[in-house]
This record gives sequence, structure tokens and C-alpha cells, in this order.
Amino acid sequence: MGFFKKDEIEGKEVHVVNEIKTETKEIEKSVFRKKNLVLFDVDTIEYVIDNFPAMSVEIQNGLNNLANILEDTIDYIEDKSSEIIKKNRDFKLSKDHRDTSISIYDVVETLGEYVKWMQDEYEKNIQNKEAKLNEINKEPEIKIQEKNEDVSNEIINEEEIEIYKDFSLKEPKAFKLDTNLVTVEDWDDLLVKTAEVLTKQYRENKNSNKVIKEIKSIQKKSIQNSFRDTVIEMLIEYKISPEDFKIIIK
Repeated sequence: MGFFKKDEIEGKEVHVVNEIKTETKEIEKSVFRKKNLVLFDVDTIEYVIDNFPAMSVEIQNGLNNLANILEDTIDYIEDKSSEIIKKNRDFKLSKDHRDTSISIYDVVETLGEYVKWMQDEYEKNIQNKEAKLNEINKEPEIKIQEKNEDVSNEIINEEEIEIYKDFSLKEPKAFKLDTNLVTVEDWDDLLVKTAEVLTKQYRENKNSNKVIKEIKSIQKKSIQNSFRDTVIEMLIEYKISPEDFKIIIK
């Protein structure tokens, strides 16, 4: 029966340990690649574009910034690769550097394609919303009550609350915007009639250079405040200050 020398045993142990470490790293890489597949889930981003278009633009800007950083990284690696050849004649290391640059470039290309897809989806979303607004304009007009004696007797002396305030557990009775004083049944009705007023009377505002002062709404979670936030988004889209939109509660 033969015996292994100590050095041979230690060598085999090191070899086994290295194999385990290599296998573990490959497993970790595989798991990470699977995570990468859902990093930019298409359905999630489409939802953001449809419901939070302003933030989808921020995401596009962030991805473009990342692409710029990666391009700078490629330039830096290429410079180092050239230095290695000139100083050390290490062609293998230089090739590793260049292969890495190519891999990063592929990421840059993918980001570019992804951002272009987001831009196309964003434009489609805007066009769809404009088409829906045009459809609304073709429907029978919702009668908007101007300030008159009848409305004045019922509402004019009641308290008016700015839209950015807290409306938790409160129900709207009417809203006021400039000369418009419009009665509503509930929050859903308020959204519909607000959209009607904005599309008919403030359409030109969307393309104006008017700057709206930023006003922070009171942050308190409630169903009513969720409706309120939607109204504020509509007002900002039409370049109307939330200070000018007031609600009269029941």
C-alpha cells in the first residue's frame, strides 16, 4: 500500500478548495444574471410610463448618465490597455482589458436601445392621452356653473381650502378655479369636471413657458389625499399653481 506525501495531500486539498470556490462564484454569477433579467422589467416600466410619466423621464435621464459613465470607463480602460503594451509588452493582459471594454460597450448599446424604447412608449402614452382628451371634448359638455346668484347663495360664503392641504376624511362639494365655481358629487366627479375645465379653458397653458412655483402638499396617507395628488398633477401639467385651485367641502 502506497502513501501520499504531505505536499501532495496539501496540493490536492488546495485544488479541491479552489474548485469549490470557482463553482461557488459561478453559482453566484448565475443567480446575479437571473436578477439582471428583472432589473428593467418591461411591464413595470410600462406602468411607470403610463402612470408616472414625469418619473419615467427621470429614469431615462439616469440611464443616459449611466451610459455616459460607462463610455468614459471604456476610454479609461483602452488607455490603460495601450500603456500595458507600450511599457510591459503584456499582450494577454491588454487583451483582457479590451475584451472587458467590448463587454461594457455591449451594455452601453443595450442601454441606448432601452432608453429609445422608453422614449417611444412615452410619446405613445402622450399621444393616447391627447386622443382621449379630444374624445372628451367631442362628448356633450358638462355644464360648468359660473358664479351667479344661485351658486353664490349656496356656496360663495363657505370656506375654500387650497388643494395642497390635507383632505383626509373630507368630501368635496365644489371647486373654484379663477372664475369657475363648479359643484361636484364626490372625488371622482371632481376629477372628471376638473379635466373638463382644464381641457376646454387652459389647453394653451400646456405649451407656455409659464413657471409654476413649487408647493409641497401635506403628506398624509388617505384615499382623499390620493385624489388630491391626482388633481395637483393635472394642474401642474396645465401650468396652474395649486394655490389657485380651492375646494369647498361638504
